[in-house]
Amino acid sequence: MKKIFFVLFTAAAMLAGSAQAVTVRGWGTGALVGHDLTDPENDAYPNAYVNYNAVFRSSIEPYFGAEGAFNVFDNRVGAGDDKWCCDLNGWVETDFGSKRYHLTSFTAASASDVPGRDADKWQILGSNDGLNYTVIFSYDHDGVSPWGLNRNQVNEYTAGVDYVLPAAFSIFRYQSFSVVSAGNHQLAELEFFGKEYVEPVDVPEPGSVALLGLGLLAVFGIARRKRA
Repeated sequence: MKKIFFVLFTAAAMLAGSAQAVTVRGWGTGALVGHDLTDPENDAYPNAYVNYNAVFRSSIEPYFGAEGAFNVFDNRVGAGDDKWCCDLNGWVETDFGSKRYHLTSFTAASASDVPGRDADKWQILGSNDGLNYTVIFSYDHDGVSPWGLNRNQVNEYTAGVDYVLPAAFSIFRYQSFSVVSAGNHQLAELEFFGKEYVEPVDVPEPGSVALLGLGLLAVFGIARRKRA
């Protein structure tokens, strides 16, 4: 089992005024957590839309393979079709339909190409209608990659440490706004983890139950008197 390291962002990020601790799980596919919300059984096909528990959409390259956007959900970190590359910025999201989740943690892995293609301004957003989105997590460090120079590195972000536990959402989106220095954007993998939201059941107040009981007794008493 790979050792989990705790590291700080680079000195440049600290000078930018927002140094954060981040959990570095390791490097490559073996560093992924696995069994995330998009594929709890961990049996989805890496290059086809098979056995996934969600619907995927993206602003560009909406497909698996050929370095398409859906490769960020394929449970693999590496070169070639194990990553999303190479249009400049855009978004990719996963939709869980009628199910809503509180995002308790997520991972984001750097791709194999040059660090200049890493996003230096990106967000994780949540939505319940695909129209209105709420920012859950933001990274904004001009010219600084969250993975530094490390390729195929898996970073883990946790609610209560790296961001505030959000409301429950059925859609989670990764949105890139700019990259470190290159003319293209890249990302190897995303994993979303969460606690399913359960609609609360209305329980009558004790006083209401008592009044209802008295009402039923009164009706029952009237009915008995009529029969008599």
